[in-house]
Amino acid sequence: MYIQSICLENVRSFKSLEFNLERPGGGGAGWTVFVGGNSSGKTTILRSAALALIGPDSGGRLISPASGWIQRGESKASAKLSLSWDPDHDRFKKAGKIPGDTFEAGVRWLIEEKGDEVPQFRALGNSNPRKIRPQTPERGPWSLNAYGWFSAGYGPMRRLTGSSSEALRYSISREAESRFVTLFREDAALSESEEWLRRMHARSLESESKQADIRTVLDGVQALMGDGLLPHGMKISRITVDHVFVEDGGGLELPMRDISDGCRSIYATILDLVHGLYEVYGADGLFETDDHGRTVIARPGVVIIDEIEAHLHPSWQRDIPEWLKTHFPKIQFLVSTHSPLIAQAADPNGLFILPLQADDRQQARPATPAEYERIRWGTAHKTILGVAFGLQTTRTKWASRQLKRWQELNAKDHEGVPLKPTEKRELKTLKQQLDLALDGAPAETL
Repeated sequence: MYIQSICLENVRSFKSLEFNLERPGGGGAGWTVFVGGNSSGKTTILRSAALALIGPDSGGRLISPASGWIQRGESKASAKLSLSWDPDHDRFKKAGKIPGDTFEAGVRWLIEEKGDEVPQFRALGNSNPRKIRPQTPERGPWSLNAYGWFSAGYGPMRRLTGSSSEALRYSISREAESRFVTLFREDAALSESEEWLRRMHARSLESESKQADIRTVLDGVQALMGDGLLPHGMKISRITVDHVFVEDGGGLELPMRDISDGCRSIYATILDLVHGLYEVYGADGLFETDDHGRTVIARPGVVIIDEIEAHLHPSWQRDIPEWLKTHFPKIQFLVSTHSPLIAQAADPNGLFILPLQADDRQQARPATPAEYERIRWGTAHKTILGVAFGLQTTRTKWASRQLKRWQELNAKDHEGVPLKPTEKRELKTLKQQLDLALDGAPAETL
């Protein structure tokens, strides 16, 4: 399953938005990036897509109460997706007409009576809450036990521990919201997947009849996550009933919960992704070896990640998109970011620019082909100064003030205006600092 397009009407800050996410050659797998400032609507787009993917029942539990989603002054709002599906991996339940290559799935918010503060949250196009005939999404991606239709979503707070009791209740649910809890709740953690890994290890010790299948999963997880995911040569060294241990290239071994926030965040996210794929597709053939000998999971689906760069060093921000695309080659990643290094990894027709709410002259839009190529081929410095991020300079305000002061004093000196002794000393000091900052290049080149 892939998202071919997303359409929002009256959802929060978006009066109307429609993005086509299909790749130029067809399909949807790869890296799709939404960039924009704070409060530009990136999270709204990702959460709206998630709600349409999992439907009003699962989604309603995550956003209860469903207030705050309808644009001010309106009585209804909607989020609609066009989804493509793969008969080899996605199957419909119950008798009924099988759709073509694509079908629609959507949700809506509706104020039924004037004065109501909390809208009804329902399936799009379903006016009767006591529906008799199931819709196509209810037989597919919204169905609890239908095979395939994988999707998952992660928010910026991707912790390994610290989940509240209420958030934990959603995490251990067998329904679709269990794979989206952190996207909607900051009090949620991804601890359940590490618990799953430890349970698998315990089962491998107890059940001889299932040891082969369980061992295949455990070995697959270790091979996948040990293939350059973590820095400093870190790999899962061993799994016990109490801990998952990692060892770095220097031989230091620690429980995963004791390493840095960035490592734990990525580890928890990837392990949760593997866990979700295992629950949906099973163990048989889940792990494969690609043409380069790398362990990969070649199953389709949609994975949403909000602010993926959180806690990551710039070098990791640069590398993590390619790692994910390599090891999950059939996944459609929808990510939001403030990082030019994440944006530069976008695949064709995979970069969307959202202006700030205060900038009413601009509209949310896809990057043009020329903008996309400039960002993909440019340096991070040029990207952050371009249309996607909109900065006029990467200097701090302090540095800009110092530069302006140097320009004022330097202009007076060149025009023959006598400088006070304090101004001469200030000009000399500023020039020395600028020459040092410019690594020996003359300050006059600014």
